[in-house]
Amino acid sequence: MAVALVLPGSVAFAQESTAEEKEQPEKITDRDHPDFVRCRTERVVGSLAKKRKVCLTNREWEEFARRGNDVARQTVAQNAAGMTTD
Repeated sequence: MAVALVLPGSVAFAQESTAEEKEQPEKITDRDHPDFVRCRTERVVGSLAKKRKVCLTNREWEEFARRGNDVARQTVAQNAAGMTTD
């Protein structure tokens, strides 16, 4: 009876491991693909030696750059509104 209880559990475990193997997506090798993951090292603010590794997809890096550019444009526009030309 104990063998019957262990056997279904081991079969379920074998099925789970094969399901996990099937779920893994195929590796993207095209560096221009939007889902290709790129990693960059960035300096940690306030430290002379610490660095951190940031990994994002190309799509996420583009969004990151776009947001940064939008913030820069807003800052320039707000500061330019107070300027007068004589």
